[in-house]
Amino acid sequence: MSDSPVLDSPEAIDAHLAAAIERWERGRRGVRFVLCDAEDRVQVHCPVDDLPARLDPDDCAQAVGIFANALAERAGDGSMLVVLTRSGSSAVSDPDRLWFHTAYHVCGQAGVRLLGVHLVTPTDQRRILLDDAL
Repeated sequence: MSDSPVLDSPEAIDAHLAAAIERWERGRRGVRFVLCDAEDRVQVHCPVDDLPARLDPDDCAQAVGIFANALAERAGDGSMLVVLTRSGSSAVSDPDRLWFHTAYHVCGQAGVRLLGVHLVTPTDQRRILLDDAL
């Protein structure tokens, strides 16, 4: 899959998300796990749509864990990008913070490199940084 994008910089991630996530998907409440190989080359997108409005931390951990553990078992040196989609502004919300902290915690436990947690809305996209999640 030499023509798969390599997510080796913030610019590469931004360009990939802009091209890979359709406009109609940007306003849906969901999370997308982008699984990559050891060189951060995109292997597969795993979207999870129709998330409940109120998320339980255990549900988030289970969702992240499914993909992080599968990646760790399949390609022990792979990486993952977590992408949140929803309507509204790109201001970081409490559910976004929950996904951020859960993704870093679960990926750390599974030994999976997390390339970041990104938020994509109908009008914007951004990386969620630690300062945003405090």
